[in-house]
Amino acid sequence: MRAAATLILALALAGCDSAPKVVFADASLTLPDEPVELPEGPGRDAVLENCTACHSPSTMLQQPKVSKEKWESIVGKMKKLYKAPVDDAAAAQVVDYMMHVQSQPEASR
Repeated sequence: MRAAATLILALALAGCDSAPKVVFADASLTLPDEPVELPEGPGRDAVLENCTACHSPSTMLQQPKVSKEKWESIVGKMKKLYKAPVDDAAAAQVVDYMMHVQSQPEASR
């Protein structure tokens, strides 16, 4: 019985004597345009000074519309959990900016 198992294993391994053929093809993809600048609005300077080190403009501009309280919670989480060095005055300005930007029509962003 042991000899039969050894023979089966040897035959199985014999079939693995060549490497699989792999063909790499060139591929390309087109990424969406990245806005270079954030639109004007109250608190924009606070956002540029405190948020753009970690967040791209497109990331900030594509956030779902939420309440002011939710933005305060999000900014608070950035400060507390992620240790973002944002003082309270700047945090309030960031919230105001996000509320302003999200109140604008998509075309004006």
